[in-house]
Amino acid sequence: MPRRARVHFVSLRSSLVNLPISIYGPLLERSVRPQGLAIHLILVPAEGQRPNDKVEAYVGWTGMASASSLAQFNSAHSGESGLETVEIDPQYAQGLGLTQGDIVEIGLLHDLPLAKSVGTEPLTSDDWEIIELHASHVESTLLSQVRVAKIGQEIDVWVLGRTRVRLRVVSLDPASRSNALLLATNTEVSIAPKLHRNKLPLSSQANGKFAESDKKPVNGVTNGKPKLVKPVSYVLRILPRRLLRDLTFPEHTGSELVAYVSPRTFARIFPFTSRSQDSLCHKATFKRLPSPVDPSASSSSSPTPTPTARVLNPGVGEKEKEKEQSTGTEPGTGDVFIGQMDGITESHLTFLVASEGIEEWDIVHVAEATEHDSIMLQQASADIIPSSSVASSLPPRSFLAGVDDILTKCSEYCTRQFILHSTTNSVHGVSGLLVTGRSGTGKTSIVRAVAKELQDDPSTYCHIHYVDASRHAEQPVLAVKALMNYWFNKAVWHKPTVLVLDNLDKLLSAEVEHADSFRSRHLTEIFVSIFSASSRTASLNSRGIVLIATASSSSALHPLLNSTHIFKEVIHVKPPNKDARRDILSRIMKDRLDIATDISQDLDDPLNFTALATQTEGYSAMDLQDLVARAVHQVAIRVASGADKAVIKYEDFNAAQKDFIPLSLRDVKLQKSDVAWSDIGGLRETRRILRETLEWPTKYAPIFAQSPLRLRSGLLLYGFPGCGKTLLASAVAKECGLNFISVKGPEILNKYIGASEKSVRDLFERASAAKPCILFFDEFDSIAPKRGHDSTGVTDRVVNQMLTQMDGAEGLDGVYVLAATSRPDLIDSALLRPGRLDKSLLCNMPDQEERKDILQAVARKVAVSPSVDFDSIASATEGYSGADLQALIYNAHLEVIHASIAAADHEPNQLDSQEDEEPVKFTTLGGSSSRKMLSKAEQTAIEQRLRQIHISSRSPETKSNELQSAHRKRHDIEPHHIQKVLRTTRPSVPLEERERLGRIYRGFVSDRNGELPVPPDAGGIGNRVSLM
Repeated sequence: MPRRARVHFVSLRSSLVNLPISIYGPLLERSVRPQGLAIHLILVPAEGQRPNDKVEAYVGWTGMASASSLAQFNSAHSGESGLETVEIDPQYAQGLGLTQGDIVEIGLLHDLPLAKSVGTEPLTSDDWEIIELHASHVESTLLSQVRVAKIGQEIDVWVLGRTRVRLRVVSLDPASRSNALLLATNTEVSIAPKLHRNKLPLSSQANGKFAESDKKPVNGVTNGKPKLVKPVSYVLRILPRRLLRDLTFPEHTGSELVAYVSPRTFARIFPFTSRSQDSLCHKATFKRLPSPVDPSASSSSSPTPTPTARVLNPGVGEKEKEKEQSTGTEPGTGDVFIGQMDGITESHLTFLVASEGIEEWDIVHVAEATEHDSIMLQQASADIIPSSSVASSLPPRSFLAGVDDILTKCSEYCTRQFILHSTTNSVHGVSGLLVTGRSGTGKTSIVRAVAKELQDDPSTYCHIHYVDASRHAEQPVLAVKALMNYWFNKAVWHKPTVLVLDNLDKLLSAEVEHADSFRSRHLTEIFVSIFSASSRTASLNSRGIVLIATASSSSALHPLLNSTHIFKEVIHVKPPNKDARRDILSRIMKDRLDIATDISQDLDDPLNFTALATQTEGYSAMDLQDLVARAVHQVAIRVASGADKAVIKYEDFNAAQKDFIPLSLRDVKLQKSDVAWSDIGGLRETRRILRETLEWPTKYAPIFAQSPLRLRSGLLLYGFPGCGKTLLASAVAKECGLNFISVKGPEILNKYIGASEKSVRDLFERASAAKPCILFFDEFDSIAPKRGHDSTGVTDRVVNQMLTQMDGAEGLDGVYVLAATSRPDLIDSALLRPGRLDKSLLCNMPDQEERKDILQAVARKVAVSPSVDFDSIASATEGYSGADLQALIYNAHLEVIHASIAAADHEPNQLDSQEDEEPVKFTTLGGSSSRKMLSKAEQTAIEQRLRQIHISSRSPETKSNELQSAHRKRHDIEPHHIQKVLRTTRPSVPLEERERLGRIYRGFVSDRNGELPVPPDAGGIGNRVSLM
């Protein structure tokens, strides 16, 4: 409810008021700033007085309390005499219609909108003259005296604290319901001129009366000069001359600014000029239209100056204006001589020489000059200006190898969108293209090349606006919102435009678990509201704008972007293949040698880039650049160490590859293994098939490349426990020369919905990045069991995802899947079909010959006596697996260690005992007579010291002979050690278990679907069964 107060005059010399204490106190407690508060005063009519007109005023607050209200507040009188007072300047109050002692209702307005521009006019011509004299002072002190503007209300400004200037508000922007707005630091205040009668132009006077045209304000500001009829202006787009490589422009050495347009545009600007005068350039005027302002540039500039309002002064004389135009104080405007030339796109303007204040792709207003003038330019001959001179000055195009199909797809998509936009007048929503790929694959280079190609295309001549979104990932949401609006407005202003948003996933990332994703979701909603066609708040016309964004993957972006269909097409960039790597290496090496002229190749033994491409599987273009740089560094090291010539060789690349991890493999955990084929006994057929499937396609790649059939890419190793399935996989990791990734079941399974499937996708993506690579799944039956038997559904989703990954539309190029299990019947049958796990290899229990082979392979790692008969041991270990045989040898070796330790405790060292038993005789010479008697401890210490000196003085031959004579004998595994271990060792797989697993394996081989009628051994009472 508004409070009442009595008006009290105090010389404040401003358009502000001091509030009563009862209002001042709560405002002070709530920390209300005076700059954001407006005071609404309404005159209360006196008793018995009939109100004719409602008197109200909108004023500002000084931030101070009314000093005179304290006495009124403490007064004991009731009624109006006890009212508090509101203090106001008397001169300002008279202008508002208030007098001393009037009662007013006070209203507080906290949400009054801010004004962008305020149009005012002086009440008298004297006020205008004072403003002209003290314009800078009024500009700097305006906000300290005026806070609120209302249409029709007077505002007073005191100049130098003495002279009052009275202004009346005539217009406000934006419009307000109460016709009142707050003034802010970015508010522009325009003051219309008000000249004395004898200073008005003669044309504006007619029989002592003003002309009607002078009475009408223009844009809310009264203009004090007559209107001029201006020629028709046309909006043209600045086209860079570098894009017109096929055109030959005339020579011009004068100081005039010359530009060219198409003949049709020329006829529109100069309608009375004939087509025959092609060599004439006619005079015109141009003015650059202001483009959207970058908010980041304005925020990073110098701090906001103290003046909070700007006073426009249109009353400057015409001579001063002409002087300012002649001196060129305003950039982007001036005179230009325009000619016509075929080959220039319509509505475009091309300058021969860049003008000050004009940039490429700017929008300008061009009109025929009022003063008709022209110049003659002669066409340059071919021998003076060759056609290749402009092209030679251009920077060379970037070289991209192995991505020709991707460049074609991107260019065709963008061109197709521009063609569709040209057939309609309005396009709702921006057409988007998403380019995905791992870091270092060249996404940025690809989108830059596509945008450059579209810019050079005469059918589009599009403007390129490149933005690295990762730079704005940490900025506030409001700042990013302003930037997004600026990106869109900039694209609309210079259209047709290709808007490139690089690393968009860093700004609009996907939501993650256990983290606050409100910021990402908020930014994505803002982005969708600006660029998506499905948003109601999006621009009504996005014609001529194509968006190209890059991200690591589609899943790395917020899901809202996919659901709103901003990106109509997604193109994935794969690592370069062998031919592309060869071309990239040769080009990088050529560029390096052109820069480093002191380094050269060996002409007798040139670099074999094909062989280098074969050794750099999985390398991206960035990795290849780093590799060449490391190789050049190796040459520099060799020259610094004393080499005669700086010649780069194949060995430099081999040295550069040591300890070099490609970018795609730095987040991939690769397993290393020391197991060789010779460490595995038996399983000859299984090893042969493994080598054929995994080693031969890499070793004999040219032969397998001619195969029209799809190669085998999946193997299943099944068999009895301890028969070498995991050991075979470890040997494959070393012998086949492939990267090796081992996966355990718990690493994949996750309780959250979708997390397990994402783990499977990430596994195959890592394997694709590390190709040629082997993806090994141990205990595969726990990862991919039969579907329909899991109450949670986690393993079912994992199986479905693996089915998609192992036999997708693109297949597994360079990725081999190796799985191991002892229960193949529990694996889902869909994974065992051709195209996924093509071949199943049985690791059977070893026979006698294979057991002998296993024993010999294990015996190479320990000391075994030649008297050990492996044939007899192999015959005595029927039913033993490979792991049992290895444990047998290791336990026998442990028996040897125990025996040697026990023997060492009872056999002292003969060499040490002989030295200790020999007495050492010595004689003491010199010293004091009182110290001739030595204690037993001192005598023993001297003897040990002399004995050590005596031993060290012997010859090396004597030492070696004594050591050989006293050397202990070698402790080997003897037959009795093995026999002792055999008496206490039993097979790890009992006979009943072997028979049960044998039945399962026979059923698995005869019927690959794995659908057994009943679970094995489930007929007896009390027997354990599986949950099939």
